[in-house]
Amino acid sequence: MRKAASVHAHPFSILTFLYRFLFLLIIPLARGFLSALTGDLLSWISGAWMDILTVLLIFLLAWKKWDCFKYYMDECGVFYTSGIFFRRETFIPVDRICTCAVMRPFWLRPLKVARLRVDTIARGANKADVSFYVGEREAARILSLCRGVPEESADEVHAAYRPRISGVVFLSLFTSNSFLGIVFISTFISQAGQILGQELADLMLATFEELSRRVAFGLPPIAAGVAIALLVGWLAAFLLNLLQTKNLCTLRVGDSLHVSGGVLVEKEYFLRARDISFVDIRQSLLTRLLGRYSVFLNAIGFNKDKSDISAVIPFSSRGKTREHLSRLLPEYTVSERTLKPNLGAIFKFLIDPFWPCVLIPAGTVVACWLLPKWTGLIGFAGFMLSLPALWFLGVRILDFLSSGVSRDGDCYTLRYSNRYYLHTVVFPFDKIALVNVRQSILQRGDRKCDLKVSTRAEGRFRHHIRNLDWDGVVALFDAGDEAPSKT
Repeated sequence: MRKAASVHAHPFSILTFLYRFLFLLIIPLARGFLSALTGDLLSWISGAWMDILTVLLIFLLAWKKWDCFKYYMDECGVFYTSGIFFRRETFIPVDRICTCAVMRPFWLRPLKVARLRVDTIARGANKADVSFYVGEREAARILSLCRGVPEESADEVHAAYRPRISGVVFLSLFTSNSFLGIVFISTFISQAGQILGQELADLMLATFEELSRRVAFGLPPIAAGVAIALLVGWLAAFLLNLLQTKNLCTLRVGDSLHVSGGVLVEKEYFLRARDISFVDIRQSLLTRLLGRYSVFLNAIGFNKDKSDISAVIPFSSRGKTREHLSRLLPEYTVSERTLKPNLGAIFKFLIDPFWPCVLIPAGTVVACWLLPKWTGLIGFAGFMLSLPALWFLGVRILDFLSSGVSRDGDCYTLRYSNRYYLHTVVFPFDKIALVNVRQSILQRGDRKCDLKVSTRAEGRFRHHIRNLDWDGVVALFDAGDEAPSKT
């Protein structure tokens, strides 16, 4: 019945399938390269029919791939067939769907086309189980089937959260990455030069060089250029993050979450609370000093792409964060830490950032002494490299003051740092894949240990807490099974 009722995806999919067969363009490119080497222009022109046939073959294969892909979805699950030469039939039960997402890019909204993405625990972290384009009404129907209700009706909304625009702005301010922004701008300039001409790309680069010279303020122009590139890259990343998260809305509907938002790409996600691997209450050094928190989710199919929404509660105070979290996800209870590092463990936290904080300034001084003509540039480079080292040191100090483990029923709370962020991670016992209690020679004397907990998601995610009491850790994670083994 499902196979007989299967329908095609939206015809727009044909265009998206074209890139999979672009490798066939190697045929006309190779012919042109050989003709250029031999200088046989007439032979190349006379064989142009081969190039035309190759292009037609690419379009034919793209159309055939679309024609072979058919799907059908009802309240039991989604069934689809795919493959041109090797036919595959797949059925995903609806109760095995972890996340169903609908993406509506602004360039497809006039066509009323949306991209549907279905994820389960079966596929890898970098690719959805199935993704295809459908009409907007069909996307709404499929989302309602995942919720388990008819399209005309709606579930009772148990809780709703819409952050203020200021919270979204501050989240974008403190989570924007200058490097990603620089990559985006570089790609934009490169593509603009290819589309609108090399003169435009040259003009942009010349403008950047002139601006670097004007705002150098005594610095070498190359140093000023790096500073401007970092600032502009951060600004671009900030705008992208803001447009990605604006209009954020999180609803608790029955035992599921419905998350939506975005401007350039409107996004909707449906996921069940039981499929969330862990809740991550995240802080940077600056937001910790400001007393602000952001809540992220780690779930199969959620935050899979770079353009996905990741934070469900952005930039809130401690009280507001816990209030919204208890309403949206009452299963994930944050508890106060009961195990924490002892005072003598501070060196274990500071040893990693200590060496960069010492060696970078020392290396800068030595380099300036050896190369006095480059003092300005070397000093600027040393200063820029020292900033992340000092920032890392600050994070590790706060990590020592706040890290630890606690348990409330079957719900664990882990506090630790990873790179430049402080994490408060909450998850139930059934999400634990591995508990690894490690004890070095120096820790055996006072029965201390490092705790590494791996949680189940698309792959494993490891949480590392340093220098805890061995007996306390074993007792905390002893849920009637064998205690963790010492390694």
